[in-house]
Amino acid sequence: MLLLHRDQTHGYDLMEGLKEFGFDENPVDSSVVYRTLRAMEEAGLVASTWDTTGTGPPRRVYRVTAEGDRYLAKWVADLRETDRVLHGFLRAYDELVWEGVGEYH
Repeated sequence: MLLLHRDQTHGYDLMEGLKEFGFDENPVDSSVVYRTLRAMEEAGLVASTWDTTGTGPPRRVYRVTAEGDRYLAKWVADLRETDRVLHGFLRAYDELVWEGVGEYH
């Protein structure tokens, strides 16, 4: 949804854009991307139109809706909280493991 928040695009570009978030070594299957887009559209989080410009076949172009923007903001808030908790856990682990002589207990 973050990619669609930036700009409307089609499924293939979304798959390429996922590389920015670390999905280049383990790419996401295209069928998963399109199934997810359809589910998000059914939920009202994204909307699509057909792009008939250009020389190739028509392509479905997706954009995030206002409801999708609200959902994304809530999800980001949840991720920030998860990030805070994980950082606290990892900090505590590192302090425990590396205190003293720097060996694992």
